[in-house]
Amino acid sequence: MGLITRLLVSLLVIAALGAGYGVLKIQSLDEPLGHGDKTATVEITQGMGFNAIVDTLERAGVLKDPLTFKLYGKWTKADRGIKAGTYVIDLGWTPKRLLVALREGTLAAQTKITIPEGYNRWQIADLLSRKGLIDRTKFLRRVEAEGLEGRLFPETYMFRTDTTTDAVLARLTGQFKTVLKSVLAGQPATDVNRLVNLASLVEKESKKPLDQRKVARVFANRIAKRMKLQTDPTCVYGESLYTKVPHPRYCKDPNSRYSTYVIHGLPPTPIANPGRTALAAVLNPYDGPRAETLLFFVSKRDGTGTHHFSSNYAEHSKAVDKYLRKKR
Repeated sequence: MGLITRLLVSLLVIAALGAGYGVLKIQSLDEPLGHGDKTATVEITQGMGFNAIVDTLERAGVLKDPLTFKLYGKWTKADRGIKAGTYVIDLGWTPKRLLVALREGTLAAQTKITIPEGYNRWQIADLLSRKGLIDRTKFLRRVEAEGLEGRLFPETYMFRTDTTTDAVLARLTGQFKTVLKSVLAGQPATDVNRLVNLASLVEKESKKPLDQRKVARVFANRIAKRMKLQTDPTCVYGESLYTKVPHPRYCKDPNSRYSTYVIHGLPPTPIANPGRTALAAVLNPYDGPRAETLLFFVSKRDGTGTHHFSSNYAEHSKAVDKYLRKKR
């Protein structure tokens, strides 16, 4: 057999093998993604390109052969116009069925819910139970038993309407861990319990990032001077108090375990669930002019959501007269 003949035979064999391999790859598009009794939840964000979508599906363990899926999607032009959303993918689907779902935006029935920053466990339980997403008693029992107050991260979520209390808690606490890891990146070793506790006080006092850093500085300065924190939100933390407005009868209750008008230092647990900026504020308190002297603050109540900060009681009293009592 001559050289040219051998080369032709070799090319024919390679072509035959390639064709067979190609057939097998195409057939894989009609095979289940995995076990039909399992699902995977994948988030497709607005503007995400097809390659990024395929990578996301692969990382989630949905695709066994991402290359064939990608090529098929582009060949059929199904890669265009994929809908953003949270997909609960039945692993009994085939890759072809998945591609159709991505284009049609076929989602499981879901409920969108926003947990505001600074909500405590009872407020969150009320919100979630009104939406029919949790068993309120079970939710609160687990939060209490596992010390999850402060770790139920406030954010906007999409939950399947058939979700469970355990799944909701896993989602909230999982998001807290993700954000905490990001906030702590590059920071020195930190007492996380203390961080979350203090951040919960900061969150209840202010929503403005700069003011949050100043509030964190005030608290740090008062703790250093062994002064009581005297922050009103601690006066009404509790199952029988969380719907109340702070009042001297609650703040000065000698039996209160939480009122920082009664106790020294931080309360026994966080009093709310802080967001990212409050956590960051505690790690990086205000360090500008007079930072080391700030000991008091009062809301301006002028619609800006900001506070006036003072270094001594006389200055603070004048600010209280100006902003709360409207005296000039």
